[in-house]
Amino acid sequence: MLGRRFKRSAKVLAAGALCVALAACGGTDSSTGLPTTASTSASSSPSPTVVSVAPVPATATVAVSVDGGSVLAKVSTASGVAASGTVTFSLDGTALAPVALADGQATTGVPSGLPVGEHSVIADFVSDNATSVSNGSATVSFSAAKAGATLTASFGEGVVRYGDQETFTITAQAPTAPVGTDLSGHVTVHDGDALVAEGDTDPSGQASLSVLNRADPGSRSYTVSYAGNAAVDASTVALAVQTTQTNVDLAIDGVEDALSGTNATITVDVIGTPDAPTGTATISYDGAQIAGGPIDGNGKISATVSDVVAGDHQVQVSYAGDARFEPNTATATLSVKDPVANPNAAGAAATQANNPCPASASACIDLAGEQAWLQTGGQITYGPVPITSGAAGSRTRTGTFSVFWLDKNHKSSLFNNAPMPNSVFFDNDIAFHQGSLYDQSNGCIHLSWDASETFFNTLSVGDSVYVWGAPPY
Repeated sequence: MLGRRFKRSAKVLAAGALCVALAACGGTDSSTGLPTTASTSASSSPSPTVVSVAPVPATATVAVSVDGGSVLAKVSTASGVAASGTVTFSLDGTALAPVALADGQATTGVPSGLPVGEHSVIADFVSDNATSVSNGSATVSFSAAKAGATLTASFGEGVVRYGDQETFTITAQAPTAPVGTDLSGHVTVHDGDALVAEGDTDPSGQASLSVLNRADPGSRSYTVSYAGNAAVDASTVALAVQTTQTNVDLAIDGVEDALSGTNATITVDVIGTPDAPTGTATISYDGAQIAGGPIDGNGKISATVSDVVAGDHQVQVSYAGDARFEPNTATATLSVKDPVANPNAAGAAATQANNPCPASASACIDLAGEQAWLQTGGQITYGPVPITSGAAGSRTRTGTFSVFWLDKNHKSSLFNNAPMPNSVFFDNDIAFHQGSLYDQSNGCIHLSWDASETFFNTLSVGDSVYVWGAPPY
C-alpha cells in the first residue's frame, strides 16, 4: 500500500516538473490545460532592460611626514591607479600654497622661525579625476626643536704679547637650521671663573670683542660661551692662547749738557704697560758700573757721578726683564763742557737774585730788558748780554720753544741771502745769530759776534728757549 502511494506521488511530481519545464518554453492551453509550444516571434517577447552601473573610484591614501625643514605628502591607491591633482598643506591651521602632485608626491618647506614646541600639518589631496581616484587627507604632528649650534673662536693669531690690544673673533653657526635663521645671542669669554670679555653676536652669528691682554705669559685655555636664542641652542668651545713677554722702553734722564766739576745724576726709567715692570737694572758710566739692583715701584733707578770732567761720556743701561717684560739695553751720551767765562758776572749775580726764567730753560730772552743769557739748572752761566729783537710788524713771539737746528754760516733765503752767522733756530724762521745791536730785526735775536759764538757752541738741539716781555720800541 505504501509502495503504490509512493509511485503515484512520484508520477505527480514528474508531471508537475514537466509542466514547469514546458511553461518556461511556452504556456498551457486554457481549454485543454495542456502545454503550448513557445513562440519565437519578436512581437510576443518582452523588451530588454539596459542598466548603467557607475565605476567605483580608487580610494586615495595620503601619507604625510615632516623631515627637517620639508613636508612630504605621498598619495597612492590600493589598486595601483596613479593619482594626479594638487596637495594643499596647512600648518597650524594656516594654508600654504597648493603643490601639484608629481609621481605621487608633493613637497613644501617648513617656514623658518617656528616657535619651539608642537605643530600640526594637514595635507589635503584634491584629485584631478574624482571618478578615477578619490580625494584624501592626512595629518601629522611634529616638534620644532632648537637647532644645534657650533662655535669657533680665535684671539689674534693665537700668540699674543702681554699688554697688547687684541680681538676675540667668535662665529656661531647652526648647520641644521633653515637658511636665514637669526643667530644673534650673548657671548662670553672666561679665564676660569674670571670674565675676560662679553658681547653679542649679530644675526649672522659674528662677534668681535676687543680686549687688553693682561694674561701672564704662557699657555692659557679660555672658555668661549654662546647663549643661543629661541631658535638656536647654546654652545661652548675651548680656546688655547699663548701669551708672550712684551718689550720695555728705557728712558735715560740727566745726560743733558753738564759743566765740568759738577755732579751729574743719571736716572733710568723702565717703561712698560699695562702694569709697571719689576726686576733689576744696572747703570754704567764709561764702562764702569755705578748702580745696580731692583728698580722701584715706578720702574726707576738712579746713580750720581761726582766731579764730571769735560768731554763726551757713555752711559749704558741694562734691564734684566721679568715674567712679563723682555730684557733690554740702551745707551746715551753725557756731554760735559767747561764753564764759559762770563764777561758779565756782576750782571749775572744781580739777575740771578730774581731770575724770571724757568730752571728748565737753557736760553732766556728778556725782550723788555733787551738782554739774553744762558743758564744750567736755573743758574746763569753766561750773560746777560745785549740784544735787539723784532721791529714793529715783525715782533719776536713770546713763549717756550725748543732749539731744532743750528747752522754756522747760514744765509737767509727770505732776505736775499743775507748772512746770519752762528744761527741757532728755535721758532720756525726765528733764530739767535750775529747781527746789529742798533737795528731791530725781522724777528730774530741779534747778538754780538762773541755772544753769538758762545750761544752757538753752548746750545744743542732740544734745548729749551724761554721768551717773555715786550720791547721798548
